[in-house]
Amino acid sequence: MKKAILILTIITGIIVFSNNKSHAQSTSDELMEGFFTIFEEDVNQAIDYLFETNPLIDSNQEGIKAIKERLELSRKLLGNYYGWEIVSIYNAGNSYAKYIYSLKYERQPVKFEIVLYKPDTDWKVQNVNFQDDIETEFKLTNE
Repeated sequence: MKKAILILTIITGIIVFSNNKSHAQSTSDELMEGFFTIFEEDVNQAIDYLFETNPLIDSNQEGIKAIKERLELSRKLLGNYYGWEIVSIYNAGNSYAKYIYSLKYERQPVKFEIVLYKPDTDWKVQNVNFQDDIETEFKLTNE
């Protein structure tokens, strides 16, 4: 009986530890996939998910609140959200990644840019930006 309790305690500890490392994805792509899975349901939670990866950034600061408010306003003004597409990914070595997405809304697309940095073992968000002035923001490939 003591052996069963010990094994159960060890398993519980492993589960708790792995849940605390929820943002420690092995690749930047996994972090972005997790972000967009949450984004489909709740924009604010998705932004929190990103910024929780970087303990040096206070998620209550005005800049992050402004991002949430602007994204929420965009959702209201641009109509239904239909998904996202990768426009480009820029990697500088193995520790810097810049993702540029097109968020597909009913009225028009929105350029969404996320910069990630991996100083050691875990990817951390460095910057998030978006623009709804699509004509000047995307370089069109057919011109």
